[in-house]
Amino acid sequence: MNRKAESFKNYLQENDIKAFSIEEIDDDKNETVLFRTFVMAGGQRLPAAFIVDKSIFSVIRVQIVPQILSAENKNRLLQFVNEINFKYKPFKFYFNPAGNLLLDVCIIDKNNGIDGKEVSLLFNVINNYLNEAYRDLMKVIWQDEA
Repeated sequence: MNRKAESFKNYLQENDIKAFSIEEIDDDKNETVLFRTFVMAGGQRLPAAFIVDKSIFSVIRVQIVPQILSAENKNRLLQFVNEINFKYKPFKFYFNPAGNLLLDVCIIDKNNGIDGKEVSLLFNVINNYLNEAYRDLMKVIWQDEA
């Protein structure tokens, strides 16, 4: 396990936080570790992960909607996501190649370690935002799907 992931794992243990499962990815070069969890939004459990590797960046990633992007809704949803990204600084929405709508927060690591309090704060920011905005997001996302 890389040093950054080890420091976050220690933070979780020291603070008795049991909301994460830990998965080490077999990618010798990056030594990626996934700290998997869920974020609650609008009564839904959204899969989330804190992704830590040997680079200076770590990412909090939340899957908002799986496989939603289609030829019929692509232009509308890409424009919608672009508008959201213009408004909110701390995180960015995007579609991956599978058409999943994801939310990412990038964290720059300092001194080859993870500030667990900062990560917890960012999860709270995401959670608060999604609890306020999730239903409105879903209305726009699903408007042509019914």
